[in-house]
Parts: sequence; structure tokens; C-alpha cells
Amino acid sequence: MSQIILELNNSEDENLLLTLLQRLGISYSLNRKETPETKNLDHYRQIIQQGANIKNFAEFMRDFEQSRQDRELPFRNE
Repeated sequence: MSQIILELNNSEDENLLLTLLQRLGISYSLNRKETPETKNLDHYRQIIQQGANIKNFAEFMRDFEQSRQDRELPFRNE
């Protein structure tokens, strides 16, 4: 027995192939994988490439640290 794994991106090709397999009497199993939408990936890549809009990093860090002073963190005062 032989197994062949095919990856198809076109539903029309998939339908044609499945019809042919049925006609030839070849057994098959179909596994569909969810693929991430390219639009979403491009959108998030663009956000990452833009980076943070921090003109004054020192001021940002000061505000950041002040906003977390009330939180108890281990080793903060050592």
C-alpha cells in the first residue's frame, strides 16, 4: 500500500481530485487545516514594523515605573 499526501489551496482542484479518486475507487482521507488569513498577518506585521511611538524614552520609562509602584513585586527594594 502507498500513501500520498497532497496539499491543495484551490477548492476547485480539491473537488476535481476527490471526484477522480471516487471514480477510480481509491480510498482517501481528508484533513482540512485552518490557515491564518493573510490579511490579518499583514496587518500585525505592519504594526510590529512600525514599532512604538516613543519620542522621549526616558519620560516613558519614568511614567511606566510610576504606574507600577503600587504593585508588590519580589526583589523590588533590594
